[in-house]
Amino acid sequence: AHHPLLRDMKRGRDLEQILTQYTTFVKPAFEEFCLPTKKYADVIIPRGVDNMVAINLIVQHIQDILSGELCKWQRGALNGSRSSKRPFPEQSENGALLAPGKRSHLESSSRPH
Repeated sequence: AHHPLLRDMKRGRDLEQILTQYTTFVKPAFEEFCLPTKKYADVIIPRGVDNMVAINLIVQHIQDILSGELCKWQRGALNGSRSSKRPFPEQSENGALLAPGKRSHLESSSRPH
């Protein structure tokens, strides 16, 4: 992925136009709408799509959850257990599983959509 500044310069914009657009629109919008939601994030990946190590770790974690929890959910459904309504237990920051029905502080009811 290319740096946004180089990308915009290749599009024929000069440095002053790019900096004006950034300071007038991009930075204020980020600070007003994106930055406040950071406290609700379960995971923040530095460098986004370029960070393949972090992305692969998350993918592996999801695959582990799906393979392990899906089996429990299917067993619960066969036994008539109520746990079939919540197949995925929540996980707190330290990795401990929370009992179904309990909310972690990461899952706030005021979480932005």
